[in-house]
Amino acid sequence: MTDRDGEPGTKPPAAFGAAVGLQWAFALIACAYTVVIHHGVGPAQDGIDGGHWLQPTAFLLQTEGLAFAFESLGRAFAFIGLPALAVVMAIFVAGRSAVARTLGLCCLFASLLFTFYGVAAPRPWEFFEWRGSAVLLMTAIWVGCAAGAPLLATSWLRLGTVARVATYAPIAFAAVAFVRNATGTDPSLRFSLSPWPAATVFGIEVAGLFLAATFLGVSVATRAHAGGRAQRWAAGALGLAIPVGVISLGATLAMFPFALGARTLLAVASLCLLATVAVSSFGVRGDAVARRSRSFAVGAAMIAAPLITGQILVRSDYHITRERHAQQLIDALDRHYQRELLYPDELEELVAVGDIDAIPTPAIGFRFLGGADFHYQNFGTSYLLDFAATRWVECAYSPPFFDDEEDDDEEDEPLGGSWSCPAEPPELW
Repeated sequence: MTDRDGEPGTKPPAAFGAAVGLQWAFALIACAYTVVIHHGVGPAQDGIDGGHWLQPTAFLLQTEGLAFAFESLGRAFAFIGLPALAVVMAIFVAGRSAVARTLGLCCLFASLLFTFYGVAAPRPWEFFEWRGSAVLLMTAIWVGCAAGAPLLATSWLRLGTVARVATYAPIAFAAVAFVRNATGTDPSLRFSLSPWPAATVFGIEVAGLFLAATFLGVSVATRAHAGGRAQRWAAGALGLAIPVGVISLGATLAMFPFALGARTLLAVASLCLLATVAVSSFGVRGDAVARRSRSFAVGAAMIAAPLITGQILVRSDYHITRERHAQQLIDALDRHYQRELLYPDELEELVAVGDIDAIPTPAIGFRFLGGADFHYQNFGTSYLLDFAATRWVECAYSPPFFDDEEDDDEEDEPLGGSWSCPAEPPELW
């Protein structure tokens, strides 16, 4: 998939082929550089047999001549990030392949993530062994693809309808599946790369929505580039307001696992402003600004569509499981207790005695990709019913407490049953 802003035939085929080859050569260099950084700054992991090619060795951190480069995180970012950025710039200059450019962005983000966790926070990486590498790489891939969405959208728009569906549908489904299936509390769900679903939360939900909102603002702000001064000012103000408004709405709807502050919104507006200036000022003429505006709008939509779809499914799953399926079991257990004065040893006994027709399952994620059942522990006159929800949430229910020593004449109601999780998916922190 290539992105040529000029008209067909502006370059001889031989020259164009040479440019493509050079660009992909730089892309391979970026990949190789990322592998070196992974092995050089990643902590040696005892959980993998010595000498395994996947195992980081921290050889860069242990090289005496390079000790100065890792004395602080800022210095490490400069030492590792500047060469990575130079290679990415070479990829952008050498050719117009949107895929190669996006691959370069993924490598850049991966190098920076490896550097951060290798220098500033090696313990989590070391603790999770190979999963630490997988989480960081997956997060970088999602962020890199989201950052390159306008580039990919430019090439994608040149395809026919069938080709568009064939190329985008699998990627969109993968994003939806990661959002819907990721959990930190149930290892049987296939999209949990660590006890904390960091790749999903930070790579897709946080970075994805932030970039989609920014790209939408850039699209609006650049659309009026060719208009008069008043129109430019109005479009620019609207372009800055859109990402701030979208992000604020996302926070209101609890789409983020944390609370947002004014500094975060200011950073988003500043990023949008810088991107707008770059998109509308450099290397464009006439209708090219409008085409770029459309690419940013389509790129924003391509990011937001699976993200919002996944969020809707997550909230629906959470509500159905907690309020319906779990409640069916709770009601059946209550009927059993009222009759037997004890709770059953296993949930299957509820079916055998007719208290419930069948044991429901949690509606969490796409079931064919892996799922989990309700967990039940019997304590005689009490029990614990729990299920693994999305993100990190483990929902547990305990029934009402009855004090048998109370005076029968007292009509005080027993303490009600309690959930360990709220009615809506909570924030991570």
